[in-house]
Amino acid sequence: MSWTDAQTYCRQKHADLATIDDQVEHAELVKTFSNFTEDMWIGLYRTSGTSPWIWSDQSESGFRFWASRQPNNLGGKQFCVHTLPDGSWNDFDCLEKKAFICYEMKRQIVRLEVKSSPNLILNDPEVKKEILLKIEQILKEKGLTEEAKLSWKVISGENVFQRTCCQKNDVSKTPCGTN
Repeated sequence: MSWTDAQTYCRQKHADLATIDDQVEHAELVKTFSNFTEDMWIGLYRTSGTSPWIWSDQSESGFRFWASRQPNNLGGKQFCVHTLPDGSWNDFDCLEKKAFICYEMKRQIVRLEVKSSPNLILNDPEVKKEILLKIEQILKEKGLTEEAKLSWKVISGENVFQRTCCQKNDVSKTPCGTN
């Protein structure tokens, strides 16, 4: 596909064209596609011969792995980037048809138990927002990337949080009645 068609396909079926943020991700990409002998589009492009290189998903990464004497904008119309079989990058005409690499969004569901005072209404929209912001802050301190998005999963009705009751010597948590 052309670079634009590949981008559209990746956005519809996956997340976007591949973004490579650092040497570790580049090494993983090269290892994963080491048996491929054809060039493949990645998400790096620019809008003109003088504009800066940007990633399709708008992420900010200064990592580049250009092949020798690249980018060269040969013919004045090489605004998209593909990988060469050795893993290095080359700028190329976006209309050319090539294989391409998409990336998937990683989705992880985490179950959270919150202990609170009986007076705190956990399902209040403002309280949920504050709890989510605090969780996001803690996770970012532990390495969560800026691109990650956190949200609540509603389990029953509109409530995120479910009240649980524990009977004496009962280790299982069962939902309480609404009374």
